[in-house]
Amino acid sequence: MEGKRALKVDMDGLCSAMDDSSYEHRYYLNLQTGEIVFISDYMNDEEVGKLRDEIGENPDRYKPIPRAESYEGYEDMADFIATVEDERLAELLEVAIDGKGAFRRFKDVLARYPDERERRFGFKDDKIMERAIGWLERIGISPCEE
Repeated sequence: MEGKRALKVDMDGLCSAMDDSSYEHRYYLNLQTGEIVFISDYMNDEEVGKLRDEIGENPDRYKPIPRAESYEGYEDMADFIATVEDERLAELLEVAIDGKGAFRRFKDVLARYPDERERRFGFKDDKIMERAIGWLERIGISPCEE
């Protein structure tokens, strides 16, 4: 995409927003300030009304931040398993991600392997960051520090 625009974006905030799969939460990127705008069904009506009005009146200024899809999380688990050197653990994780309840079983298996669990957190963070940078690029934004 030509004409990428540099914008200071809170990348940690963007990653958190993209990783939030709650349907009660919505996030928007303010394309002028780089601010992450959060709207929750649990916020008071007046506060939400003002935010929704602001976003509705300025559709070119606010971009809805996409939430993580469950298939992406599943693919991330499979990609992580491919990096596990302990064959026994890799086997346990393969079995864990088969069928309904895969995310819970995956977490339960990793809970017994604290080092791999920690490595998984970093792996997941890196995947979310890749998605965030990719999304920004697709909407013509180049994140910058200042």
